[in-house]
Amino acid sequence: MKKLLIAVALCAALVSCRDGAGNGRVYNDSLPPVAAGYVGLADDHFVLDGEEWFPRMLNYKAFIEGDRVVPAPYYTGNDVREHFDTIAAWGFNAVRVCLDVMGEGDSTAMFSATRRMVQQADSAGLHVMLLIKTPFDPYWQSYTKGLLRHLADMPALWAYDFMNEPLYFDPVADRDKMDAVRLVEEWRHWVRIYAPHQLFTVATAEPIEVFEWDPSMLPVDFIEMHTYHPLRVLSEMWWYSHYCGKPWMVGETGLPADNDSVPYGWQLDFMAETYFAAVSLGAIGYGWWEFQDNPDGVNFEAQYTGLRDGRGCRKNREHLFRYWMCLGPDENMPIPMNYSNMLAYSNIMLTGEVVDKATGKPVEGAVVRGWNDDWSVGMNTYTDSNGRFTLYSNDYNVHFEVSAPGMSRQKFDRRTIHYSNPMGVDAKNLPDRQREYQQIDYRPYLRFADSADMLVFLDLDSSHFFRHSLEGDMGIIKLKRY
Repeated sequence: MKKLLIAVALCAALVSCRDGAGNGRVYNDSLPPVAAGYVGLADDHFVLDGEEWFPRMLNYKAFIEGDRVVPAPYYTGNDVREHFDTIAAWGFNAVRVCLDVMGEGDSTAMFSATRRMVQQADSAGLHVMLLIKTPFDPYWQSYTKGLLRHLADMPALWAYDFMNEPLYFDPVADRDKMDAVRLVEEWRHWVRIYAPHQLFTVATAEPIEVFEWDPSMLPVDFIEMHTYHPLRVLSEMWWYSHYCGKPWMVGETGLPADNDSVPYGWQLDFMAETYFAAVSLGAIGYGWWEFQDNPDGVNFEAQYTGLRDGRGCRKNREHLFRYWMCLGPDENMPIPMNYSNMLAYSNIMLTGEVVDKATGKPVEGAVVRGWNDDWSVGMNTYTDSNGRFTLYSNDYNVHFEVSAPGMSRQKFDRRTIHYSNPMGVDAKNLPDRQREYQQIDYRPYLRFADSADMLVFLDLDSSHFFRHSLEGDMGIIKLKRY
């Protein structure tokens, strides 16, 4: 009887760890053991040698040439170690080295180059998160397993990031949530087998990742989220802090500053405020994009988010974290005023409700996305504790997508919504119908102080965010739980 009970327990343990496809593979679902010198996870925060560790991380673009890692060509200077020393002197204790743009080559030489780069970071006092080429095809799958093995004995390499922003860079359009989960299960399995003391993540972008790469379902050790634009940052951090379902950190954020239209001091103030907000919302780390300006970036945001300008000169001289680290979190940080209307749309208000199909209970934290007819402008909102949502827009919504953490998604078109017109506006000539976030000047919402006190970079007036002309009702949307 005792042998039978042991066998039953063993079978139950194995089944609980099998992947979603039921193909017999067994995965280790636990966190990696915390080993001396390595960064681990305990009690929903990072730990290092028995102490809580909070990564203050700077993103650093690099490439592999032959047997060495070299900086991005738009960085001034070609000495990676010198750059790492500079980053540490600014107050950072970690770098996310982005090596995801690579071609096939001599794997052994590339492993050695990456190893030397990690050693250089370690010598500068920095821990490394390594963004790798996403291993979709057989060559990169083999490469990744070799890299994990080759660097497993390096405590300074604290985490692997296997994919940057699936929302934008997943080659498979309209991926099923469970397919994403199966992929990530496979990748995590490699990390557990070949690099058992290092952590594993996937870098997610805005909350509409929940439609395919649902952060609450991804079997990662922690979530690394990216968020940009002052009108969106606080709302998106709020959503992740309440609904991603696992430890999370800000991996990328930034405010572009060219010292002309946006003064350099604004960038520093934005960093201070978002750092404080992240800590207050329970983030376990904070990262900035990026080391130096990229003059060839695709837009203003991509060109000027660096902490050095295009000539390699430091934009702000202050030690970035010396004062901020002394500030405790605001445990009563309120929900952002623009949470349900991030971009202050004022033409149309759609309401509705999201419920669990099986129980009829309201679904909190669902993400509702609308697009206009030609898909040129999209807008998001979220459901409250009663499952209700209010979707503000400047153009008529036609295409919709709705999902929630751990639940199915609905995609549909709705061309026959009835709108009431309580303000008697000209419904055929609504203003600013093509207004979307890259076109919005956020400077009117900024307010800065000339002191070391904490700053408020969003000086929000509720009248900006809750005006509307036309009203419509979406009714009830039902989702299934996985």
